[in-house]
Amino acid sequence: MRWNLQLALSLAINTLCVHILTIRSLECGCDDLAMCKPIAASHEVQVELFTIHGDDDNWNQYDWSKITTIAVKDYADIEIFCAAHARNVRVVLNEDFELDLLKNKREWANWIQLMGDFINSVFMDGINLNLNEALTHGSDYYNDLTQLISQLIAYFHQELPGSQISFNVPWTPKCKSKRCFDFLAISHMSDLFFVESFNIPNDMREGCVATTSSSYHNVLTGLSDYIKLGVDSRKLVMGVPWYGYDYTCKRFSEAGNCELEMTSQDDPCSYTAAVAIQYKAIMQRLPRSLTGRFWSDDQKAPYFVYMDGKTYHQVWYDDPESISMKSTFLKRLKLGGIGVWSLADVDYNGTAWATLHAEEMWNALCPP
Repeated sequence: MRWNLQLALSLAINTLCVHILTIRSLECGCDDLAMCKPIAASHEVQVELFTIHGDDDNWNQYDWSKITTIAVKDYADIEIFCAAHARNVRVVLNEDFELDLLKNKREWANWIQLMGDFINSVFMDGINLNLNEALTHGSDYYNDLTQLISQLIAYFHQELPGSQISFNVPWTPKCKSKRCFDFLAISHMSDLFFVESFNIPNDMREGCVATTSSSYHNVLTGLSDYIKLGVDSRKLVMGVPWYGYDYTCKRFSEAGNCELEMTSQDDPCSYTAAVAIQYKAIMQRLPRSLTGRFWSDDQKAPYFVYMDGKTYHQVWYDDPESISMKSTFLKRLKLGGIGVWSLADVDYNGTAWATLHAEEMWNALCPP
């Protein structure tokens, strides 16, 4: 088993080496060589708008005046990199890694160096790290994660001074999501925490009814929990979803609740069975719904109901009103910024209807 793990890591490293060497041969692909100079991290004078770039060819229609950092999966599109640097927007690598890496300390130095070499070779400005697998307090790899990040940050600060290192964290540090890290120690080392203030019902299990992914009160509680823990609020970037969830109702009650299918003792409600739906698809479906847009004063979020055959569906989502309400947390909690997951979820097809909705979503990110 150990041999298989080492072989897998070696193959991944060799593949990345080939990719790096290929990119290095291209040198700077921008028309202006100045665009390939790294942009140093700075969080003193502006609100951080940390955006996740999805599989989207409409990046030229983003509101670049609001973005400070854009996270990309790879270096496949040189044009978006040049467009970002031309506007003084940092480009960071959005890097997912797995527990397998933590299990093999002998590969840490190689992986860290390769991450640094890759980012340096393509003129990026840092890295955004993400571990989605379960990790519990006191487990074998709990402290290993902190050590790995410490070593990576020390290497980056030495070899790539001014680079930005951020880390994705769940909506609360109270380990409800089974992603339990040494949040305080990691925050001291990192430049930013991208707080995933969404998918909260998966952790709460409060009743077996459909609800919003990112309720106002839970988002506020989660962010406050980080601050109470001792995390510098200026390092917190509140992530907001530009998508919603389509729930299939087992029963639709007279009170308007979409009751969900019970599954098992450990996972009593089928929240995870809900289908994620992009904001642009939500806006197309809304006019054909049974109810039109409803507003929940309790969740401070919109929803609507439609039918598929004889089955009721309820769609919960975030829109400009709900996002604007959460954006007030930036000043209220003195946060470092706000983030979007993900930019590709809004319609950029150029019609007046789509342009209006896109502008409203972008403007909602600005605190009043």
